[in-house]
Amino acid sequence: MSRRFRGTSVADYEEEARKNLDGDANNFYSSGADGEATLTENRSAWKRYRLRPRVLRGITNIDLSTTILGHPISFPVCVAPTAWHRFAHLDAEQATAKGAAAAGVAMTLSSVSTTPCHQVPTSHPRGIFFMQCYVVKNPALHRMMLSRLREFGFKAVVLSVDCPVISNRRVGFSSATVKRLMSEEMQVINYIQEEAESKSANEKGYREFFDFFIDQVHNSSPASLDTIRWVKTCSGLPVIAKGILTGKAARKAVDHGADAVWVSNHGGRQLDYTPSTLDVLPEIVEAVKGTNTEVYIDSGVRTGADIFKAIALGAQAVFIGRPVLWGLATAGSNGVLDILSLLRRELELCMTLAGCPSIDSITADHVIQEGEYLASKL
Repeated sequence: MSRRFRGTSVADYEEEARKNLDGDANNFYSSGADGEATLTENRSAWKRYRLRPRVLRGITNIDLSTTILGHPISFPVCVAPTAWHRFAHLDAEQATAKGAAAAGVAMTLSSVSTTPCHQVPTSHPRGIFFMQCYVVKNPALHRMMLSRLREFGFKAVVLSVDCPVISNRRVGFSSATVKRLMSEEMQVINYIQEEAESKSANEKGYREFFDFFIDQVHNSSPASLDTIRWVKTCSGLPVIAKGILTGKAARKAVDHGADAVWVSNHGGRQLDYTPSTLDVLPEIVEAVKGTNTEVYIDSGVRTGADIFKAIALGAQAVFIGRPVLWGLATAGSNGVLDILSLLRRELELCMTLAGCPSIDSITADHVIQEGEYLASKL
């Protein structure tokens, strides 16, 4: 029996995953929009912040636990929504959910999952699950998708607010992969509803339904600030506005009912040349100060030190997407758990060396931007 792969860094799992994924899957998971400037910037930004440790603190125990929307999690890292997990592993989103639940963190299920959304929370009753959704053209279809999420066991809706249309991706699919995407195996199952348009498209076949899905979600979906309260009303759940990159947008989202804001540029996959999420995080935290609104962040997180920096700059939790897919492609649910456990160990070590015994003890004083640090040396 061959030994299961165990890496010592997220980068190790990325390298191993690339061996297991076909070319199209690798391209789909790793690519960004247009020239990929934002994709590159997302990773570079984390390296521009330095840590300022405290010493001689007499620390003997480190407590990494925290909460997200009132739900306890083992440490401040959760799973971001990513599409088509079956590209990475035959057990798809169920394997991801198993790994996340075992790690004691929340998972956001993409509406573009290859597993029916109702099966995920019911299969993992100890897990914490959020449901991501786009704004769908047909409000009757959107309402039907939202109406049973609470019954299924989801704890919040993550509303992607940065996708009125799909961006330009220069990396395409082979004809074989396009054919696979339009098959039963990869069908966007959550958009099959009893609503008339959805039902009619589904009856015409997989290709026709895929075209219907693209038209409903990625061709000028009619999102507005009023959509936030509408989604809350339809679902009966808290709403997290995902795709926020300015303080003004964050405050407007909160004023229109958002229960949390998620600082995200879609992993560099939507509008290119936007700032990195880390660089805009302090502005957004400041904008919602005093509103009791949690702020989350994603994009480019690869180490425990990255997580520490995000918490120091005001994030309640960090969400990871691609690293989870790399773990999934490497070893299924065990690989997902490996990635989360690795990041947990790195964060614990970082907190120990920085003199922080708990998540609440990590403050803005523990980080400094590289430019500010270098300027102080002049």
